[in-house]
Amino acid sequence: MNRALVTIALALAACSIDSRSGEFACDPGCPSDRTCVDGLCVVRPAVDAGSCPSRCSSCTGTTCEIRCESSGSCGAPVVCPDGWTCDVTCSGNGSCSGGVRCDPDDECTIRCEGTNACAGGIECDTGRCDATCSGTGSCAGGVDCEASCQCDTDCANGACQGGTMCPGPAQCDQGGECISQSGVCRSC
Repeated sequence: MNRALVTIALALAACSIDSRSGEFACDPGCPSDRTCVDGLCVVRPAVDAGSCPSRCSSCTGTTCEIRCESSGSCGAPVVCPDGWTCDVTCSGNGSCSGGVRCDPDDECTIRCEGTNACAGGIECDTGRCDATCSGTGSCAGGVDCEASCQCDTDCANGACQGGTMCPGPAQCDQGGECISQSGVCRSC
């Protein structure tokens, strides 16, 4: 056989090998320096920890801390900056009335503590999302983390009037709360 044809055949065969390792699977989760993409932990995009985005109240490393303490202080939807891990606290009544949104691959911890604090609801995309709604009607627009790789919610009585949309199979929704379970409701 022609040596050039053998080389081409070997090169084509090498392209069909799936070199992904189960060692980097997202379940049960990824280290803090990685994010889950297509079921694998990959290195997070570089974030300049020295430059805190303007929408953050403060930053620690690559965590953007957003604090909304008074009525309407963060009225428009609060959006986590791309590539950052966000820690959002809406403590004032109606403080994040436009809701809170975490875009693809952003990891968010959200606390809606005041009355109608996050009335516009919480929307989480593919990243990990933890939402606590403790004020009356604090998450009246509901919590949508159906696309999230892992979501845990804690809604006080009457706080999540719009309901919760959980990722994964039915057992991820337990009594109206999203509960992440390793191997079932958790892929990051």
